[in-house]
Amino acid sequence: MQARKDAGLVGRTAVVPVWLSRTDHVRAHEACHAAAGLWNQTVSWLRGEWTEGAQPGKEDVRRFVTSLRSDQRPFHAHTAQAVAYDVWDAVATSRANRAQGLKARAPWREKQYRPLSLSAGFGWRVTPKGRLALSLGRGRDRIVLALPQVTSRDGRPVGPASWGEIRLCWDRNARSWALHIAYSTPGDALPGPAADRPTVTVAIDEGVINPMTLAAPLPDGSMSVLVINGRAGRAAKRQRNKTVAKLTSRMARCKNGSRKHRRLLAAKKKVEAKTERRLHDFDHQVTAKAEKFTRGIHATWTKHRREVSGPDTIVGVRLVAGDVGGIERNANKKRRASRSTRQQLSQWSRGRQEDFLQYKTGLVLEHINEAYSSQTCPVCNHRTKVRGREYVCRNTTCGFRLHRDAVGGVNIQTLAVNDGRFRPDPDLRVEVMYRRAQPGWSPLQRTLHAYHQDVLGRAGWEACREARRSAQNRATRGTTAGVAVVPAPRDSTDQTAGTTTLAGAGRTPVHAA
Repeated sequence: MQARKDAGLVGRTAVVPVWLSRTDHVRAHEACHAAAGLWNQTVSWLRGEWTEGAQPGKEDVRRFVTSLRSDQRPFHAHTAQAVAYDVWDAVATSRANRAQGLKARAPWREKQYRPLSLSAGFGWRVTPKGRLALSLGRGRDRIVLALPQVTSRDGRPVGPASWGEIRLCWDRNARSWALHIAYSTPGDALPGPAADRPTVTVAIDEGVINPMTLAAPLPDGSMSVLVINGRAGRAAKRQRNKTVAKLTSRMARCKNGSRKHRRLLAAKKKVEAKTERRLHDFDHQVTAKAEKFTRGIHATWTKHRREVSGPDTIVGVRLVAGDVGGIERNANKKRRASRSTRQQLSQWSRGRQEDFLQYKTGLVLEHINEAYSSQTCPVCNHRTKVRGREYVCRNTTCGFRLHRDAVGGVNIQTLAVNDGRFRPDPDLRVEVMYRRAQPGWSPLQRTLHAYHQDVLGRAGWEACREARRSAQNRATRGTTAGVAVVPAPRDSTDQTAGTTTLAGAGRTPVHAA
């Protein structure tokens, strides 16, 4: 791994669906159950050693696993070794979390199922006929599949020579197999913060309605803000919740194991699998736009600094997010919110979005205390608690107006660069962009587009009728210096959106004509 880092390579994982024959399907399932049993046996042995006062290390765990009889580990020896190392990694992670003051336990829960880890050159190899062979150990038949096609993020094919460990995983909801192929590719990580380089801070305000709101300063002194709308993700979750509730209600009136019960259960799993794929793609779309914004800020500052300090200047990027950890924990026990809000918090995929963003940018995401960041006016520091989506400062001498999530992003950026203290800026100028995570049409857009097309047709302008894709650009509004344009978030589109330019205290926003 260190040699790969020194060579400028980073690790990626490609998920490739595969189909197994009935015989291979049964053998793979049996091996996955056996891998879970090996995990349970290793955890039991490790806890017994701790009870007796011993302190086994990583290699002690590996030696225990490899000393078991072959019938207790009916798969490749390297697969058993991967189980041992995974157990130790879980122990090391729990110790590191406890050292940071977090509540964490060493592995203790029994597993019923575990993916098969296949190492390169031993667990898997390419046959002379160009097929992929997965080994289940000496004396057992291999699982032979067609060689999967792996493509990197930039669209280039990745050959088997760059592949590492392969995991054979089973999705119980989709009822399908997939290969998780690890491979190396040239790194495109952004430079992180360092003492010998100028650094720009990109702040992130995370939320349920808008998954990410990013704020960063520009060389001209203004603040650039990107609000990523999460309507598509919330719609997918709502549709799943309603469908699953309906199916669960019908299943409750059936006898367990009956034909109708099995059909309803299969339909429920199908809905959950489909929604999970949609949400996985949604999180990728959110973080892709966040990554593009971060790289754009880095490019802008790099160009500016090189014009000032020279062509060899390197600008670092610091990612800082408001610490919202714990809000979604024990939501049902504490009952601090309504039933619908507790459901939204429990289904919040904040952690996965953070992992995706770190994975794409190559940066480490920091967390700071975001208390009162959405209530404090960034212009005058007056605290106002708002109920809607628009923040309006109640200070009569200020009257600052801005999207509430944008206020949170600007204040988190201020806290990050001022050691956790709010600092008012009377000359603050903010440029807000609204983006949808996934391109789509709202009911209002469909209605307006149909009306617009009908008007063109009645006027005899049949040849001038617009295509559906061009209607999304119709909400664009221009801006001029010193003029504020604040479109409603529900009218924003993925292609373009209004830009908000807000000046300091005492100025009233005016919509452009």
